[in-house]
Amino acid sequence: MRFLKFYWQAQTRYNVHSPFVFAFTEAVLEDDRWYYAFSEVEALREFLLPDSHQIEVTDLGAGSELTPGKLRTIGSLVKHSASRAFICQWLFRTVKHCKPKTMLELGTSLGIGTAYQAAAALNARIITIEGCPNVATYARKNMEMLKVKNVEQRLGRFEDRLPAALHDLGQLDYVFIDGNHRKEPTLHYFEQCLANAHVGSVFVFDDIHWSVGMKEAWDTIRTHPRVTVSIDLFYIGIVFFRKENKAKEHFRLVPWLWKPWRIGFWDLFKR
Repeated sequence: MRFLKFYWQAQTRYNVHSPFVFAFTEAVLEDDRWYYAFSEVEALREFLLPDSHQIEVTDLGAGSELTPGKLRTIGSLVKHSASRAFICQWLFRTVKHCKPKTMLELGTSLGIGTAYQAAAALNARIITIEGCPNVATYARKNMEMLKVKNVEQRLGRFEDRLPAALHDLGQLDYVFIDGNHRKEPTLHYFEQCLANAHVGSVFVFDDIHWSVGMKEAWDTIRTHPRVTVSIDLFYIGIVFFRKENKAKEHFRLVPWLWKPWRIGFWDLFKR
């Protein structure tokens, strides 16, 4: 139901008049090229999906509605916790388009999304933080398997590890927050990272419509005084801090093939 409401309101490339957001739409949502990293990471995903080995998961966030309990199989984690392929590819293309040099990820999980983002910025310094020791061990093995060289993995609670990561990275070009899907912690991480943000920074938030609390957190973030442009892709939300935008702009976007009838003249029929 939440997606249907979003979908009804969403725009496509044909309804975007901001040059900045149109360029983002073309680079992230409409680029259909299959990049070199996609096959490797998706092969890893397929390899892990049938893995029935159980590990004890230390869940420091909102938990999982689909897989309750501490014991979970690797395959279950891949299926329910790792971002889906098309979302990972949006992340890859966002990083490729924005070209960050310093990157922070809160929530490594099994490293699938991490590997996608790292592959798009081979010269960037990337720090990723994961709270569960057992999951972090698998993530490290997965990134070694994929030969990911530019990611520094740190283990611990976000509250404990985030200050040092921010100190070490300094200016933040890119942040992906994908852990502890609750309103107050999400807003707290946002405020902490905001201290290191600049006009060219890009902040990405996962599962912004996952719950009422996450939707409220997203609404607070996108209306923050420093945020000038926000893009809601339903599965993820992205905010920018551009000074060129004198007035706030908020967009709900989907690839044009998701709404193929909206090719420009459609709005004429609604007048």
